[in-house]
Amino acid sequence: MFEEPPVRPDDTRPTATVPMLDAPPRRGGIGLFGLISLGGTLLFAAGTLIVLLVTPQAGPPGEQVAVVRTDLPTATATLPQPTSAPQDATATTAPIVTAPEALPTVDGGVIAQLLEQPVQAVGGPNPFVISRDGLDPFTIIPDRPRNTVIEYVIQRGDTVSDIAQRFNLEQNSIAWSNDRRQLWTLIPGDILYIPPVDGVAHIAVGDATLRDIAEYYKVDDPYLVIDSEYNQLKGYTPDMVPPVGMRVFIPGGTGENINWSPPIVQGTSGGSGSGTTAAANTVSFNAGPGSCGAQEVGPSVGWQRPLNGYTITRGYAEWHPGIDLAAAVGAPVMAANSGRVIFAGWSDWGYGYAVVLSSGPFQTLYGHMSAVNVRCGQVVSIGQTIGAVGSTGNSSGPHLHFELMYNGMRGNPAATIPF
Repeated sequence: MFEEPPVRPDDTRPTATVPMLDAPPRRGGIGLFGLISLGGTLLFAAGTLIVLLVTPQAGPPGEQVAVVRTDLPTATATLPQPTSAPQDATATTAPIVTAPEALPTVDGGVIAQLLEQPVQAVGGPNPFVISRDGLDPFTIIPDRPRNTVIEYVIQRGDTVSDIAQRFNLEQNSIAWSNDRRQLWTLIPGDILYIPPVDGVAHIAVGDATLRDIAEYYKVDDPYLVIDSEYNQLKGYTPDMVPPVGMRVFIPGGTGENINWSPPIVQGTSGGSGSGTTAAANTVSFNAGPGSCGAQEVGPSVGWQRPLNGYTITRGYAEWHPGIDLAAAVGAPVMAANSGRVIFAGWSDWGYGYAVVLSSGPFQTLYGHMSAVNVRCGQVVSIGQTIGAVGSTGNSSGPHLHFELMYNGMRGNPAATIPF
């Protein structure tokens, strides 16, 4: 028998050991209740696993159930259909689960047709694509002002009037910037100087100062010339003389009056007749496609009015070397003198359809007509109808423009023929 030694009342750390007691004996191991609980748990787990693996989705009652096994051939299990025997209204009929219907399929030919069709854009507009609807795809070049002189190469068929209109300038500005003799014979390939704006181009010569040059071309302030961007005169003063040969442009300047009527060209040429050679005076009017070239001088017998029933709308002036007689379109135009036709047709100098007659030392011009009734080289008599009143060329209305020249020099027709 073990006896525990006495414990001191103030001892908080006893050293005595606790004796081990004998455990009660076991009775039958785990017991009947434990076995039943364990077996039930295992059966529940196994049943749950089987349900998860083989149970299909539920469907409406009365339909078939399809059980699919990946390790076996596909098979369909059909449950018996319910009989038509009466049932208790309170009884609950267990739902019958059926397999879902098969998905629709597309024929291979239809797929091939769809793939051959072009791809079509679907959806809204692409923000990265710029629409050109209603837009001009070409670059628009603005009308920029020029500040330099252009050297224009004369083309076949050019006229001073056409060139001036092309560069938005006055004809006089073209004339005042070039050799005046070029204006009457525009030779293809020659150069014309085209100023940037209307004005006068002056070639410096002698001891004329910039003040003198400005005053000569009717410009009051010489600094309008000196400070112009069209010149290289920085540092110059009005009293300085530009070097000889310098081209000085006077913007807005005015030069001499220019007679824009084409010249009459006179000369001599040899003619033949009856085996002998004789000299004959010739005359020509080279003002466009209607020119007949050099023709023998025609006869002259006297004068009469070229038109009846007219109204004078403009008289003779240095800048308008003729007389304008307004009349109805189609009114007959008559030869003011007998003579030979040296021009018949279209004029590039603004006369439109015109006729020019040579009558001894005189020449007469009939412009802006609607019709021409004579031909080159033809000799006409005084009063003969040579055309009809019109409004062709540079004309603002139906009228006859009539000019009278003596050896190519224009004068006032009213001084020879009473109108």
